[in-house]
Amino acid sequence: MSSKRNYFKIFLTIILGIAAAALFFSGCAQTVVQKNGRLQVIGTQLCNEQKEPVQLTGMSFMDVAWFGDYANPECFKWLHDDWGCTVIRAALYTEGDSRFRATAEKDDMIKAVQAAIDTGLYVIIDWHILYDGNPMEYKTEAISFFREMASLYKDTPNVLYEICNEPNGDDVTWTGVIKPYADEVITEIRKIDPYNVILVGTPHWSQRIDLAADDPLAFDNIMYACHFYAGSHGKELRDRIEYALQNEIPVFITEWGATEGEQDTGSWLFPVETFTWLDFINERGLSWANWSITIRKEPSAALKHTAAAEGGWADGDLTESGLLARSLIRGQDMSLMLFADSFETENFSAGRWDMQDANINRDDASEGYAAALLKKQSTLTKEFSTEVLKNIRLQFSYKTENLSPGDYLQVEWFDGSRWQLLKKLEASGGWSQRTLTLPQQADNNSRFQLRFTAVFSADTASASLDEVALIMDRMR
Repeated sequence: MSSKRNYFKIFLTIILGIAAAALFFSGCAQTVVQKNGRLQVIGTQLCNEQKEPVQLTGMSFMDVAWFGDYANPECFKWLHDDWGCTVIRAALYTEGDSRFRATAEKDDMIKAVQAAIDTGLYVIIDWHILYDGNPMEYKTEAISFFREMASLYKDTPNVLYEICNEPNGDDVTWTGVIKPYADEVITEIRKIDPYNVILVGTPHWSQRIDLAADDPLAFDNIMYACHFYAGSHGKELRDRIEYALQNEIPVFITEWGATEGEQDTGSWLFPVETFTWLDFINERGLSWANWSITIRKEPSAALKHTAAAEGGWADGDLTESGLLARSLIRGQDMSLMLFADSFETENFSAGRWDMQDANINRDDASEGYAAALLKKQSTLTKEFSTEVLKNIRLQFSYKTENLSPGDYLQVEWFDGSRWQLLKKLEASGGWSQRTLTLPQQADNNSRFQLRFTAVFSADTASASLDEVALIMDRMR
């Protein structure tokens, strides 16, 4: 009899243990929305349902109609689980090809929002004023759109409404245009949804937040949008944000990039300026969304063409901007990997390479479909500031063909005054990946450069170069 009681006790202990473990892991598996509930604005701080400060960090999606393949639950889950995103910003461009288009493509926004809800992410519904400039131009359509969105999501804590992305134009003033527009649109939203947070764009592409601070809106749960690109905007814009905060104006960085603001020209990251911005933002607990999840050929795009729509991306599927954004969202800004090749664009200047007699080879690559091809005495040189960076490692794949004895691919770095030899690489025997550690003198060097030189004796010799990456730690 006692034996049966002992078995029963053991069995009961196991069952209770399993139940406790299940409860524990179900708690660990909570989504960010389950943990924080409906958001609210208290003073200048975004807070959760328990009135505790919360900082959302995530990615903005370029137009959900043009690039809607990526706005799906699998991709959102990957961004949540692998990147650590807590917010997705879904942009719906109001105008394209000189025509109003948002109403016709509204269903793409609804699909994107539902995907975020299914994943347990917060989602910003972004009425993406850009080419049209003046939000009043489509005010009637905006009111109709946000009435419908509010009717759909008034009971959904995941949703935030951004009612005008980047108002712009000399005559698009805060007091005369944007504030009256916001008053009307917000009034209509609040008739249906009295609680969910509303984000309002500010003049001059959401950079003159100080003007809104001088004449704020009279609503609760309102935040004001500010946008920056690290290569174009600096202390002056940070001072405007500080001015707004000091005047009790809550700020949400609904769009930022680590590149220049002009997406058709600049091509490289500005990590020093980006770190300065992120330190400023994090010290103030401001929420942000990086621009953007897209495969479009622009410097702030996070994805290469190899990135599957369902997520599951390897490092090689991410651009320089994507790698940096992922590191920052993960809170891993102490260790960065920045891909430097951009050979997939078939344009050396896209990666800021200075080339001499080098070409792009589409017939053979280590990853993707293109690699650099160096022949006799070809060179590839790249400038890259390592300011505030240390422990520099150079990672790359290379392949050589038809090398004669004594031929080699020479890897050098510039210390600010002269070139230093890093490595001489002889025949590779097929694609080979190498990681080279640079000496300490390469740290914190504003004049740092890399150079690959094909030191070959015959015209038939060649070297292919791919997946060039710089891995480094941030100085503190």
